[in-house]
Amino acid sequence: MLEFREKYRAGTPLFLQNKWVIFFMVTLSTMLDLLSVSSLLVSTKFIHQHYHVSPAVASWTLSAYAVTFSGFIAFQGRVGDIIGHDIQFILNSIFFAIASLICALVDNIYVYIVFRAIQGIGAAGLVPSNYAITANLFQGKQLNITLVFLNSVLGISAALGMLIGGAFLTTGVNQHGIGYVTCAISLILGIIAFFSFPQITRSKDKLKNLDYLGSIILISGLLLIIVGFTEGGESWKSPKSYVILIIGFILVLCFFIFENYLALRFFPDTHLLIPPMVWKIPNFTPLVVISILNFSGYFGNMFVNTSYSLNIDGVSPLVAAVRYLPFIVTMLVVTFFLALSYGKVSEKWISTLGFLIGTGGLVVLSRMNYRIDNYYWKFSFTGQIALALGSCLYFVHYLNMIITATPLEVQGIVSGIAQTFAQFGIALSFAVITSIVGDRATEKESLHQKYQYGSYFCLACYALGTLLLLLFVRDVKEEEKIDIHAIKYDDKSLKEEIAPNV
Repeated sequence: MLEFREKYRAGTPLFLQNKWVIFFMVTLSTMLDLLSVSSLLVSTKFIHQHYHVSPAVASWTLSAYAVTFSGFIAFQGRVGDIIGHDIQFILNSIFFAIASLICALVDNIYVYIVFRAIQGIGAAGLVPSNYAITANLFQGKQLNITLVFLNSVLGISAALGMLIGGAFLTTGVNQHGIGYVTCAISLILGIIAFFSFPQITRSKDKLKNLDYLGSIILISGLLLIIVGFTEGGESWKSPKSYVILIIGFILVLCFFIFENYLALRFFPDTHLLIPPMVWKIPNFTPLVVISILNFSGYFGNMFVNTSYSLNIDGVSPLVAAVRYLPFIVTMLVVTFFLALSYGKVSEKWISTLGFLIGTGGLVVLSRMNYRIDNYYWKFSFTGQIALALGSCLYFVHYLNMIITATPLEVQGIVSGIAQTFAQFGIALSFAVITSIVGDRATEKESLHQKYQYGSYFCLACYALGTLLLLLFVRDVKEEEKIDIHAIKYDDKSLKEEIAPNV
């Protein structure tokens, strides 16, 4: 396949091989991942009514995608290191396109949920490849700026997806419309990438030595946690809620015990899903936790606000999405200025400032009340601007703080692991908010109170994230970045990759 690609790549127009064109394709691919999540935020009420299912079941159209998306990112990052992130981008673009098309065509809610989960697996293969390809295309300040932009796209495309989803709900295609869009774009990207993407360095690892057992344990644990919280929306007195939740947390704990103490003892050739060495990277551990909180608060707020507009104000899905325009505009403007000023201020303190501003925005948003005249302009509009500004300040820096402190050879692995936990925050927020709101509240006042509790959850996430940033994150000095290469690697595959560079 590689020889075939190189043969035809020689005849590909040079502009398609330009690194900025390739970066545009990578950025567009990253946007598709989040568009597929957020486009359904405004569709859950329609799905609940159209298919005559409970709100908890309707929420699985969001959670099924988000949980496989988060659960498979780290594993897919490992696969990309072996087969090459260029090949992985091509294969997963086509896989994602096929899954998207099936989602667009099926009209059974349960089949739709299954293929949403499959679609999430394809998206999980694109995220680590997008970051790894970017890291191979650029160096130094160019890499930092491109990562700033790529990270910001996560927030912008999430809000943009609601507009697209709302627009499709005004037509006959409803929630299926986003499937046609992502199918077409992803398929085109995969075909162009086949002829234009440069070959990315492969590791010497073998697919048979991947950490399949660890991956199964982690994904099962994360899935059960989401199921537990989602089922709690119906009744926390039911064993299917709290027992499943407890088992999920136990499995995640077992995963970390397996990875750190058992895997290499019993399976010495295994290429661990999360090698112990990554926890030694400066800021990695606190930033992973903070990113879960950031994505939970950010997407949880989007879920609460759109649901409030749909179920309490009774506006159309398109109007509910348009109400988020201040958020999109603010993020676009802030991203532009941050790209110009990158590196001139402390990453820790600008991120902390972002969380503080975001916390303030969530305080304002939690004051939304349908009984107050013009509450949207007083609370939602101003709160969105503050949250967008704060979120952007963190989005553009958190992966930079991790990746720039990580050897190039393992940046794909590390970014995949970081994204695993960040994206899990999305699935967690949907499940927790669904649990808080529940299935039984139908009166406006009761719903208002429950959405307010959901806002408090988002606020708590940002407040805790601010505290963790202040106490546990620091700016990494230049000499520390160099010393990272001297970390003792317990994973055999990583020893082989890093040894020539130490």
